[in-house]
Amino acid sequence: MDKHQVKQIFDDIEVPKKALKKAIHQAVVRAENDSNSRRRFKWGRRITNGIAVAAVVCILYFTSGLFLPSVNKAMGSIPIVGQIYKDFQDKVGLSLFESNLVTDLNEKAESRGITVSVNSSYYDAGQLVYNFTVDNLQSDEKELMYDVDEVSYNDNFSINYDSLVLKKINNKQYAGQLRIYTNGIQIKNGETVPFVITHINEIQGNWRFKLPIIKKKASYLESSKSVSVYHNRYQFSNIQVENGKLGSVLQFTIDYQGIAKNDSVEINEVKDDLGNTYEMTESNIELGDRRKINERTVRVKGQTQLESPINPKAKKLTLIADIKSEAEGSEIVPLNAEMPFHVSKTNHQNIGIEINNMKQEGRKVLVQYRFTGIDTSSMDENDLVNIGETIGLGDMKKMKSWADPLAYYEEGYYLKANTAKVKNMNTAEMLSTFELDDAYLDKLSLKHFEFDKYGLYIDKGVINDLIQLKPFSFTVPVHQVKQPGEKKSS
Repeated sequence: MDKHQVKQIFDDIEVPKKALKKAIHQAVVRAENDSNSRRRFKWGRRITNGIAVAAVVCILYFTSGLFLPSVNKAMGSIPIVGQIYKDFQDKVGLSLFESNLVTDLNEKAESRGITVSVNSSYYDAGQLVYNFTVDNLQSDEKELMYDVDEVSYNDNFSINYDSLVLKKINNKQYAGQLRIYTNGIQIKNGETVPFVITHINEIQGNWRFKLPIIKKKASYLESSKSVSVYHNRYQFSNIQVENGKLGSVLQFTIDYQGIAKNDSVEINEVKDDLGNTYEMTESNIELGDRRKINERTVRVKGQTQLESPINPKAKKLTLIADIKSEAEGSEIVPLNAEMPFHVSKTNHQNIGIEINNMKQEGRKVLVQYRFTGIDTSSMDENDLVNIGETIGLGDMKKMKSWADPLAYYEEGYYLKANTAKVKNMNTAEMLSTFELDDAYLDKLSLKHFEFDKYGLYIDKGVINDLIQLKPFSFTVPVHQVKQPGEKKSS
């Protein structure tokens, strides 16, 4: 079977998009509900919902018939590169392989008796992908993890952490795909990038490469317009599009200003003036660290991967964005505080908490309170319960020494969740019960609890989630360019 037949088989596969979206949504909702007590939107160089998406894709792979026997047979006639594309569900890589847009490599490195061979790479729409095999690795596991040296990458690169996995392809070899998101518009053809594997499974080593970046096909759109949105909290500029073979990458700069300087915003959908809609495959990608411009402004270079190339004839693009988090400070409330106690309102949404009573009953602490500044007419009880249960209880002196009790705390001195109930939906009155003894893991019990030394920990950024923020959108003019940064031809 030749490569054209393989391509036809692959192109004929129907991906159950509705089922995929529904499953992803359900997985994300479950993950957020299960982890409400430690919710923290960690940006840096991580990808939102990546783990949930990966899990759902794996489920659909085995249940939807995505790769049929005929496809497996077709893949069998392709060398190791094709095998890797199959195992890693890389439709883009397969298409580029068929079009001779994959760069052949023959780079090897050995450490601890294990050989890593980088055999191919491709660049497409801001994504840089290296395929490699691992030999002389003794393990019966079907999948193993590996780590790379992050320090070796500058701000033009962001690792896709979900790609740091090896898959067994035969009795002698494992295969891997390192996927890197790049500021491709700033990267010149022929530049090199370091690729250093520091660990394979639990084995520490030094597999070191310096690999070329070969850009074989790209077209560009850009906009010279800057737009301030959502009460001037977010300013978008340097909006550029790089089209690849099967997808595109939207790159942009966001200036987070004022109370929004620690917020998180992502672009999830793009529409053009020709009637086309482009949905994201990955968003919430940041390149490099946030850069402080002044006391009021923090600047972020971000990008969104889109599922198809944007029509180069487009003259306008409408970007649809979501506010992923509105970061706020926290507040510690002593259990022996004078009642009623008013927790200061959030800066973003003016939501507060009025605590009316806190008392100990045996090995339980009961807290009666109500949320203020919200309209419960369009909410259900779960909306209030989910936020109420994120309130923590801990040793006040220790909590003040922890960077973030939601993520870092000393076992035996902090309860990161409680059982919350709605007492009155109309007035948003709540009752939270803290069990001082953990029936399942005794080391988490508060054996040293003293009422006068403990207090509530309230993350006010989480409270903002009581206001369901709607997506916002804005439109910018765009024009096609041969290279980013060039002026529009007359």
